[in-house]
Amino acid sequence: MDVQIWKLDAAKMAYTEHLGPYEEVGKAWEKLCAWAGPAGIFSPKTKFFGVYYDDPREVAPENLRSEACITVEDVIDAPVEIKFKDFTGGRYAVTTHLGPYEKLGESWLKFYEEWLPQSGEAHAESPCYEQYLNDPTNTKPEHLVTLLLMPLK
Repeated sequence: MDVQIWKLDAAKMAYTEHLGPYEEVGKAWEKLCAWAGPAGIFSPKTKFFGVYYDDPREVAPENLRSEACITVEDVIDAPVEIKFKDFTGGRYAVTTHLGPYEKLGESWLKFYEEWLPQSGEAHAESPCYEQYLNDPTNTKPEHLVTLLLMPLK
């Protein structure tokens, strides 16, 4: 597994929350994009992130918490389901997942169970992120590129 340590800059994010199976987080993306597109939020600098708070091996699918997030320049008027937060940045272990989102769990397990114990690093006990580098609506699943971002102490 190819893992690099990056220092990520702070950023402001707009997001929508999702409660339920991670496979259904697309509902949160639909809400977020339905607002962001007409609001003129998207630009070449916009980054797309998923935040996942719970381990699906330990939390029932209906109780899994996640968020669909995009970077924004500033807080603007938005519907109540769109929230804003600051991403503090910091040290992250970063690896790349190539292929369908359905196989992301396998990459996360390898990251946590193989790379982390032998790395000499420690997880910072804050949420992990996925950064989506291409658009699943016009990219074949086998060509999707996702960065896995693990916060480090």
